[in-house]
Formats: sequence, structure tokens, C-alpha cells
Amino acid sequence: MTKPFSRRQFSIDPGLADIHPAPMVREMNSLTSPRRAPRWIAAGIFAVSLALVPALVACGSSKSKDSSSSSTMPDVHTKSLKNVKVTGDVGSKPTVKFDAAFAGDSEEHIVLVPGSGDEIKAGQRVTADYVAISGNDGSELDTTYGKTPQHIILDEKSLLTPVYDAMVGQKVGARVLVSADLTSAQQTWIIFVFDLTGVQDVPTSATGTPVTPPAGLPVVTIVNGVPTITAPTGTPPAGLVTQVLIKGNGPVITAGQTVLMQYTGMIWASGKIFDSSWGSGAVDFPVGAGQVIPGFDEGLVGQTIGSRILLIIPPDKGYGTDGNTQAGIAGTDTLIFVVDLLLAS
Repeated sequence: MTKPFSRRQFSIDPGLADIHPAPMVREMNSLTSPRRAPRWIAAGIFAVSLALVPALVACGSSKSKDSSSSSTMPDVHTKSLKNVKVTGDVGSKPTVKFDAAFAGDSEEHIVLVPGSGDEIKAGQRVTADYVAISGNDGSELDTTYGKTPQHIILDEKSLLTPVYDAMVGQKVGARVLVSADLTSAQQTWIIFVFDLTGVQDVPTSATGTPVTPPAGLPVVTIVNGVPTITAPTGTPPAGLVTQVLIKGNGPVITAGQTVLMQYTGMIWASGKIFDSSWGSGAVDFPVGAGQVIPGFDEGLVGQTIGSRILLIIPPDKGYGTDGNTQAGIAGTDTLIFVVDLLLAS
């Protein structure tokens, strides 16, 4: 899924350059379909998680037929999480030690500390801290400890199977050790330690009071439960247009918050849908922090959670004169978005 909202580009570790830094719970995307093309909306959002983001992105199956015999793999000395030692208190960054290299007989997880809070269920959004460790040499790839915890949507279609299996059914407060075979994508197994600190139900769409938009704006209809933009005709507005279609009853979004949303983006001139999260699951993006295009920042800050918003974004508040060739957006293109605002944190 293309990421239509940011001009910024990731600076990725060269060893991870083939893995698109999509939200950490998303499948590995191709550039050929809305379901599997990289989202443009959030370039920069997970730039602090350059190693882990690709690691948790599912590139088809995470398993390799013969990972231990790969010519790029070092000699294997540890094959089970039972031989991985994790020390440190829950809530603090753990220390992970093993005799490298690690290549498991199978992907697995171990509950190091059971939780005592709410049970975590499929489809919910989990808040977690993590550390990611290279199975090849035991080096740290990434961590959120001391930074911002990660939000993870428990969607078995887009989350790596061992991570999904490790989290569903746990209780908040648990610490879980997970091994994932990323040899086909990154030439290494990766060992994760997750501290599961919170859980929320995820709304499926906007809820609130319908608002009748003025005449002349692109029409949004609901098709099979999905907000669908009718391709407009005529000349687009010169400035940013923000139109509430459903007024939510939740809290007001403030600058710097991360918002869970569903969205669809269309190019005014062609009527082409260049990105949509519908069908692949809601996604988290920061707003009002300069990490998305200006029209998105300006249009969503001040709105209420639960709302559905129509945005018409002129070129100067989108990609500017450069446009975005990969998404098919010219420097003169006006963009249309319909956005459901589900949660904020």
C-alpha cells in the first residue's frame, strides 16, 4: 500500500534495504496492488524502528525450508528458546543471551512472566515494548524501551504467525519470548522479547452523527461497508477543504498524537485510487507532527475520534511540485481522502 502522506524518506540500514519499513504489524508489500503496495502515508513514522519494523513485516511465510544450511548463515549453536536466557524485570529493557548463532528447529514462543490483566484477543490493538535480537550474532537490532511503545493490531493475515500466536490469549502484563525465521528475507532468525502493557478494542469504522456536506464536493458512498469516493469532475478547489461526514463523539485529536485510522486516497484528475487501508486493516499514523503531508496534518488535528473526514488537498499541501512518481501523483495533482478516525494515543 502506498504511503501518500509524507514527503520524507526512510534511511534504512543497508542490510535491511530490501524490506519496506511499513508499520511493524503489516505484511510485506509489493508495489502492484493496494493490498500489498507500500503505504506512502507514514514515511518516517517508524524510522526509529528500522530493524524491527521489517522484521515483523510478514514477507509471505516467515519460514525457510532449510535456513540452517543457507550459505549466508553462520554455524548454529542454539536451536531452541529453552536455551536463550532473558534477565531483567518486566517493564525494563531485558538482556538476552545465547550461544550464537540461533536457528530454531521451529518458530516458537515462551511465556517468561504471565500477565494478570485483561485477556488479549484477536483483532485488538496491543501496546507493547520490545527488544529485537539477531539470531546470527546476538546483537540488538532495535528496541522501544526508553522510547515510545509500539501499537500492534492482532491480525493473523498481516502479523507474523509466531508473534500473533505469542500474543493472542495472553494477559496484559505478560513478558513473552518469541523466535521468528526471517532467513528468507533477512538471512537471520530474530528473537523478540515483548512486554505486553495494554490492550484496546478496535472500532471497525467511524461512528457518530452524520453530517450533510455542501453540494459540489466529491460524493462518498458506502459500498460493502467501505467508504467509497465517486470520481469527481470539474476543477478542484484551490485550497485545502476539510469536510466532516460523520461527527464522532470521542476526544479531540491534538498535534503529536498517533491516530489509528482507515483511509482511502484518490487522485482528483484521474479518479485513480492510489492507496487504501480498507481490506488490510486500520493503521497508526502521527498527525500534527510534520511526519505526514501538510494537508493531512492540518485537516485532522482538531477533529474528534469516531469521525469520518473528507479531505481535498491541493498540491502545495500534498507533494508540492515534485509530486510522487511511484504513487502516480504529479506535481499538479489535487488529492482526495476519506478518513475514519478510530483511536488516538
